[in-house]
Amino acid sequence: MEKTDWRKEASRLFFEERKSIVEIAMIIGISRKSISTYLQEVPGYSEERQRRKSENSKSRKEYQKTWDRKNRSGSRYTSISSDTMRREHDLAALILSRERH
Repeated sequence: MEKTDWRKEASRLFFEERKSIVEIAMIIGISRKSISTYLQEVPGYSEERQRRKSENSKSRKEYQKTWDRKNRSGSRYTSISSDTMRREHDLAALILSRERH
């Protein structure tokens, strides 16, 4: 592959197919560093990178909300009272005293 061919292909894969630098490196067979260095010179790279970053952040927040709703609902976390905290404390103290003596 000629020098300009891999650069055009890297740009196309990054901007049109939205591939990551690691994926592009595996497809083209050029080092990640070379691809990253080249893409940083391409106009629009920093905007695309920022857009992907904010998109991933939104996606991650939504995933966390979904996970919290699924795994933290019900009696597992909502029924904590002073009595349950006292019991937990007493059990922990009992375990620690057994480990010491």
